[in-house]
Order: sequence, then C-alpha cells, then structure tokens
Amino acid sequence: MCGIVGYLGSGSAVPVLVSGLRSLEYRGYDSAGLAVIEDGHLRVMKAAGKLSNLEHILQENSPMARVGIGHTRWATHGEPTDENAHPHMDDNQIVAVVHNGIIENYQELKEELLKKGFKFTSETDTEVVVNLVSYYYRQNKDMLEAVRQAVTRLQGIYALAILSPDYPDRIFAVNHHYSLTVGIGDHENFLASDGLAVRPYTNQLLRLEQSEIVELSSSGYKLYNFDGKEVKRAPTISEGSLYVIDKGGYKHFLYKEINEQPTVLRQTLAKYLPDTHKPVALNKNASGKLHNAGLTLSTEQIKSIERIQIVACGTAFYSGMVGKYILEALTQIPTDVEIASEIRGRKLLVNDRTLTIAVSQSGETADTLAAIKDAKAAGSFTLGITNRPDSHLGHITSDLITTECGIEVSVAATKTYVAQLASFYLLGIYLAEQKGLLSGEKAVDLKHQLNLIPVWQEKILANTEDIRYAALKYASARDMVFIGRGFNYPTALEGALKLKELSYIHASGYAAGELKHGPIAVLDENVPVVVILVPGVVYDKTFSNALEAKARQAKMIAVAVEDDKKVNTVFDTVMRVPEVDEFFSPLLTVVPLQLFAYFIAEALGKDVDQPRNLAKSVTVE
Repeated sequence: MCGIVGYLGSGSAVPVLVSGLRSLEYRGYDSAGLAVIEDGHLRVMKAAGKLSNLEHILQENSPMARVGIGHTRWATHGEPTDENAHPHMDDNQIVAVVHNGIIENYQELKEELLKKGFKFTSETDTEVVVNLVSYYYRQNKDMLEAVRQAVTRLQGIYALAILSPDYPDRIFAVNHHYSLTVGIGDHENFLASDGLAVRPYTNQLLRLEQSEIVELSSSGYKLYNFDGKEVKRAPTISEGSLYVIDKGGYKHFLYKEINEQPTVLRQTLAKYLPDTHKPVALNKNASGKLHNAGLTLSTEQIKSIERIQIVACGTAFYSGMVGKYILEALTQIPTDVEIASEIRGRKLLVNDRTLTIAVSQSGETADTLAAIKDAKAAGSFTLGITNRPDSHLGHITSDLITTECGIEVSVAATKTYVAQLASFYLLGIYLAEQKGLLSGEKAVDLKHQLNLIPVWQEKILANTEDIRYAALKYASARDMVFIGRGFNYPTALEGALKLKELSYIHASGYAAGELKHGPIAVLDENVPVVVILVPGVVYDKTFSNALEAKARQAKMIAVAVEDDKKVNTVFDTVMRVPEVDEFFSPLLTVVPLQLFAYFIAEALGKDVDQPRNLAKSVTVE
C-alpha cells in the first residue's frame, strides 16, 4: 500500500505533488505529507487523516518550491498520527524519506542506530531508513553512495524517495521488489508508485526494475543497481489514453462502477470474443500481440497440463473460486485455488505440467506476486489476470489476460470482479476448444450466452430502487449470514465481504450445506440470512438449507430468479435476477449483493469509496 510521488523542474512542486497524491489515495488514506526544499532548507508538512487535511494546511501556507516528494499512507507500523505520517527527517534535517513497504529487520537496525546516538520520534520502520541514510551520508558526504550503502542493509520489500537540501536539484529513489515509475518530461521529471499519477504530465515512462536506484534531476536520470553499477535503459512511450477520474453524476464512485459493469463486460468480451462462431481469441501467437495480452501456450503444451493452480487474495480469490468451478467443468483439469498469503512459508506444489494463474486487480498484490514467482521457479506455466497490464504482474508473466475496466477508484472491487469472472469463462472455453472437448455447437452456445450477460445485468440495474428498499430494512443488523452452493458459494463469500467492507456490519459467508455443521448456532431473529438460490442442480438442497435457517426464526433474504414463486412462501425479502444457466449465474447474482451492501452503507453514512482501514492496492505481505 501507500503512495509515493515526486517532482523536480521549473514549475511549482506542490500542486503537482498534491495532484499525484490525489491519484494515489486509493493506495492508503490514513495520513498524507510532503517534503520540499525551500530557500535551501527541508520543509515538511503532514497530517493524519485523509489528503484533505494536508490540503487545508497547504491552503494556509503553501511553500514555494521546485522540488519535492510526497506520500499517502496505509499504516503498517504505528497508528495513523501526525508523528507517524511521512515524510520523516533525520535529526540534522539533511535527509527526508518517504517509504512504501516493510523493513523486516528494522528493530535490529534501530537498536544499532540508537547506540550511535540517533533519535526516533515515531513508531514507524521508516525512521530507520532515514537515519541509516543519514549515518552513511555523514561518513562519505556522497548521497548516492549513502543510499546505496543503506539499501544493502535493509531486508524486506520497499520503495523509497529521498530528498536532501545538500542536493537541491536531485531526488533519489529506490525500488526493491515493489513498484515505482519515473515520468520523463521537458526539463522536469516525475516520480510515482503508479504511472497513473504521472501520465497527465508525460507519456514517457521508465519503470524501475527490482533492486534499482534512480538519481533524478530536471535534465534527466541515471539508473544504478545495488552494486553501484550504472544501468542503461530508455523510457517507454505509454500509448494508452488518459483515464478521466470522474463520478459522472453518481453520488459515489462505487455506485458508478457497479453501474458500469455491463459496459466493462462488453469491452472485455469484445476484446477476446469478437465472433461467437470462431475460437476465443486468446492465442497471442495467432492473433498478434493482442494489446499486451493473450496466451503463448501451444496446443501441445495445453494438452500437457495435468493440473491448474489459482492464487489470489480477497475478492480476486473469490473470483478464483468461481474460476475453479468453470475450469473443471469445461477442461476436465483438476483445479485448486489458494489464498496467496497462505502459500508463503511452504512449498508450492507445481511443476512443468501445471498452469498457475495469478489473479490481481492491481497487478501489485505482494503475496500473489510472490506466489507466481515461486511457481515460475518451479517450472510451472504461468498466467496473470489483471486490470493493469503495466503492473508488476504484467511484467513477470509471459501470458496475460487483461480486463477492460478502466481505473476502479472505489476501494471495494465490483466491476473488476465481474471482469475477472468473464476472464475465467473465456479461458475455460479457450482451453476446452484447444483440447478438443467442445463441439462447435456447444462452443457457440456458451459464447452466445456469455454475450447476453451484459443485457441481463442492465435489467437488474434498472430496478435498483427495489433493492434499495429491501436493503434499508436490514441496515440496523449487527450480524448477517450469506449462504450459497456450487457456483454461487463464492458469491455468498463475496456478498458477505462487500457488506463488511462497506457498512462495517459483521457478515460471514458459508457453503449452504455447512450451515448445520456449526454456523447455524448463531442464528436467531436478529441474524438475517441471505441465500443465493437460482435454478440448477443444487437448487433443492439450497432451498432445504434455507428452511433450516427459517426454522431458527432468522429473517430470510433471497437472491432468486424472476419467475420463482416458491421463494415467496419462505423469504421475507427477495432480490430478483433474470434466469440464466446456473453455469453463468455468478455474473448476475453478485450484482444485487453489491447494491445491497452499497445501499446499507450509504444509509449508515459510511465512506463507501474509502472504507476505514482499507486500501485498493495491497502491496505488503
């Protein structure tokens, strides 16, 4: 998490830094701050809370500066306070540092620095970095060498930006297993954790590779590895159009993004499924580069795959759970899905007959990246599913499916979730076609049904007032249970997660058949139960599980198809969706659950776009 920005040039630094921080606030909003060089001295301004608190300080007394660094924080070490906010300075105020990531050996280094007389005023691991750089700088009076010596002592994954009044025309930055991008302008340069923050100023981008240091000046840049050897690499031209971050008349970005899902789905399908009578266009070798996406696996390699491993976190993990059902149904290949963070500390059992799929909205999720790197090292075929082809995941996987979501501003994932589901449907059909498991007629029928999903989503979104009315009846609940079976068991988990994220109401998702194996003990008239209940092979059993909950006096809420009258006799509230094949139902059933959570959170006055304690891009393990 956390976001770093930097600027140096002939323009005013503060507006550029604040604009960059606004673009990166999705990465953390516990505090914000910036450091500039003004009249030959370091000046630091920072404030706990959202960026608006820092902006208020700047309105009263904004510094005149041509160089600066900034930071928006997601707290790891220490509470969100002014003291713990970045940037941090050393005692002599000759070094200022902003930092993303975690320094794993900070405690040992802190004890060493305390013995050398350095003082610490915060609870952060970042102060170790600034004092360590300061220590080496005092030894040799060479800031580049001081930075290089310091980073050789640091353990963990991190990115740094460093400023010193002794180098008033320089910014030093470090990337170590993280994400950091330099923007090259006309006699001005930019720095950011995400290229999104520098694209309004330049389309010449230089992504720092792992274990690299960059020395920025207004006239250019120099790259070095951690051994101090200069690295020659030219910037690339970003040809993508600028994405305008605008609510488009909606009250919240989240509500806008929920309503964008039919468009997102159409865009993703159009990219990979231009003709229902032709194979899914995922073969990069057959279709060209395919917009930095596609698979390089040959038909022979696909046929050699004996197992598929999916790794992901959070909402992406739930999309992977649906992906397991899809892939096994279509490809007959055993598929496992694991939370990426649970793989750390043990061996990932994959080999050269395994396809490992990493799913990450941002492409920067630290645990997921670590898992896919382990899979590559073990010889596995690898594939990424992400919304950001320019991300770290996009750089380390040879094969990539990129969703067409634009920027998802709200922290809670909605449109990226349905796009990930669509990616699994497309992948499943593609692999089945390559393996010769689908007849032409069956393949065309699946593609036709998939293409109709945006129409059915629009039908749901046209009746949001019904869902709003249903949701408001349960805004006073303290606990809620979500259940589903088969393809919609992950939907229950995702529905519960959305309610927790947005409203802070405790919610738990369960496989419906597991309700009687313990969770049913919590049910009473104060615990509503949400049941995903659509026609299919598990309908009757799920209905029976609903009756078990009803018998415990729970208030009953169903997500059911339009013509299902049976639910009216059991459920207090019914949210309707169009009837489709059970195989495709997760693309529809999740939509009313997203709206349900949104309307409850809105009624409770919660910050639905930036829920407390969360960040959009989870870049720490």
